Amino acid sequence: MTTHPAYSGSGDLFSAAFGDRLQPTGGPASCWRGLSPAPLPVGDRMVRGATAVQGLGFHAASVKQARDFTTGVLDTWGLARLRSDALLVVSEMVTNACRHAAPTVGPPGDWSIQFGLVRRGARLECLVFDPSRAVPVRVDPDRCAEGGRGLHLIDSFSSEWGWDLLDGQGKVVWAAFDANAN
Repeated sequence: MTTHPAYSGSGDLFSAAFGDRLQPTGGPASCWRGLSPAPLPVGDRMVRGATAVQGLGFHAASVKQARDFTTGVLDTWGLARLRSDALLVVSEMVTNACRHAAPTVGPPGDWSIQFGLVRRGARLECLVFDPSRAVPVRVDPDRCAEGGRGLHLIDSFSSEWGWDLLDGQGKVVWAAFDANAN
């Protein structure tokens, strides 16, 4: 696996980011451990058991790539019943990362969005890692506004969602779905 120069120097990025508070039975953010020992380059994919990761760029085409990846993974895992809600939420999460988390230092090619899926039985967790420390902020947009509804959609269509700052290495925004929910 290739490590991006912008991320290098800290060993296992995700273990270093979460440290000792990661436990196998922890919350959604703890699932990032083991997804990838280092960020995947844009376009690379990895599916291993109940985890899947894709490296995405900071451009609009990444939203479709994440949706296509999610569709394939959910079908493989037998979680197609979550597809509709998951695709909407994944679209919003990756769009937010592309719009609000693009790095301002170094060559753009040195950075990527890491998109992960984790299956824990009937629970699906979607995670988007980006290099920005700017936290998601819900706003109440004017009814005529073209944007500002993404976090409301994520909240409405997932079982739960949240974000965690990663000790100077950005953040991970996550959303969870329960396939057993009515």
